[in-house]
This record gives sequence, structure tokens and C-alpha cells, in this order.
Amino acid sequence: MERRLADLLDTVPARVGVFVSTSDGTKAGYNADEEFPMLSTFKFPVALAVMKGMERDGVTTSQTVEVSGRQLLPDTYSPMRDTYGMNDITVTLGELLSYSISLSDNNACDILIGHAGGIDSVARYVADLGVEPMRITATEQTMHTATERQRDNAASPRAMVELLSLFHEGRLIAEPYRDTLLRYMTETSTGPDKLRAGIPENASPAHKTGSSDRTADGIKIADNDIGIITLPDGRACCIAVFVCDSPMSDGENAALIARIARIVCEEWK
Repeated sequence: MERRLADLLDTVPARVGVFVSTSDGTKAGYNADEEFPMLSTFKFPVALAVMKGMERDGVTTSQTVEVSGRQLLPDTYSPMRDTYGMNDITVTLGELLSYSISLSDNNACDILIGHAGGIDSVARYVADLGVEPMRITATEQTMHTATERQRDNAASPRAMVELLSLFHEGRLIAEPYRDTLLRYMTETSTGPDKLRAGIPENASPAHKTGSSDRTADGIKIADNDIGIITLPDGRACCIAVFVCDSPMSDGENAALIARIARIVCEEWK
């Protein structure tokens, strides 16, 4: 697997990081310990921090949250704002988590960060797990103040896969919360041409994508996809793919991620 990944990625005009860990013991990587901008894949650890707090406080996803219209910022990706407008609304924590994970809603993510106690609280949650390197310092709003701020949140592929593995093994949040977050990840509608496009039709992906703006020179800071691929026989694979500083088109970046997933699935038999 590593040889095929290297043959593919050594010639790519972008910095790429990959790490894979399967339930039957396979581990493989490429630039696995380098740090890469997470972009919206950081919404996965945000959701974990939120749901750990919900578990601690005995709160369910049906708990309602008051959202001010001022929190539904206009200049960011937000299907929730598109649905409700910039009005004061009442939504459930489940709706916020679904918007943030399944639809990658930036406003929903920042509202959840506030619910978790702020970005520093999310960072402390990850730090306490001992998963590193993984740096979380910026909200979605912060990342949209300048293109370069989209590099603020960073992780290595190995660290992200470690977090995915701990989650998948049920070691982070109790089963009802774990199963709910896994469902939101399975319902992800963004990036259908990334990991999802490279895995067998009978495999089930639970994943979270990430995508940046481009610099003034046309360089894509990041195109990412991280998640858990489950085969019909129950075997699972945690995978993180980060494509950084790419001059290629969005379609080419996505196709590269899909090709990586295809190599992984072909070699993992």
C-alpha cells in the first residue's frame, strides 16, 4: 500500500499526507507525521467536544438552543442560514450537529464551539486526549478574516486517524452519542467525489470533508477528507487524506483523494 501511494504521490504537484489504520492491523502512510491545515475536518473534533459535554451533562440531541440572527453570518457557507434567513431561531443540538457535520455549515460549527465553551475549551479537550500534533485555535469566523488564517487549525494524518480510531472504538463518547455522530458522518453530502468516489459500492463511508479558499496565486490551501470506511463483513478502516498547497483544480484534488482511497481498498483485502 505504501509503495503504491508513494508511486502516485511522489509526482503530484502538491503536498499530500495520508495515514490509514484498519481494524485488522494494517497501518500505512505517506507524510503521515507532517502537519496539514484541517479546514472543515476540524468540525469532527468540535463535534466530539460538544457531545462529550452533552454526555457529561445528561443532555440529548433534542435539547433546544436559541440562535440569534447575528450568529447567522452572511459571508460564509451556511445552509442553515439559507434555510432560516438571518432571523432569531430555536434549533436542537441535533440539528446544529447535523448541519455542521453532514452539511459542513460554518455558522452551525461556530455556534457549537460557543456551546462547548469556546475554541480554547475545544483545544483543551483534544489536548487532554493526548492526540498530537493537532492544533485548534481558530473558529470558522476567524478563518474567514484572511485566507492565510485557514492554516491555523492543523493536524498530522496520523493524529487525525488516532482520533478517528478512538472514536470508532467507543473510547471517547458513550454509545448513543457515538452512534449519532457516526450517522451524521455517514449522511455527509459534501465531497461525493472524494473518499466516497474511491471505495467499493458496498462499503459504507462515515466521513468529514474540508476545503479552503485559494490564495491570490491560485493555490488551494487544502482539500481534505477524513473518515471511517466499513466493509460489509464489518472490517473498518480509519483514513485521513490531506492535499495541501495544490495548483490543481478542485476536481483534480478530489480525484486524487478518490484514487488514494481506491489504492487503500485494493490493497486492504
